[in-house]
Amino acid sequence: MLAVLLLAAAFFFGLVVLSVLVGVFFLSGLAIWLRSLWLRRAKGSEISVETPQARTGQVIDAEYTVVSRRRN
Repeated sequence: MLAVLLLAAAFFFGLVVLSVLVGVFFLSGLAIWLRSLWLRRAKGSEISVETPQARTGQVIDAEYTVVSRRRN
């Protein structure tokens, strides 16, 4: 009988711990999402992912020759 009570108590304790962890992760994710939303609105359209070639309109092109290859 004591083993069944201990098992039930451990189950409910685990449920409480799992619920708290899920809540903490959810609130952390929500905070990160809201912060990124706020930063995007504060910056406006300034945030953009561009390569240096896209900014200057120039592309560096090159040819190469393999001199030697490693053999295992």
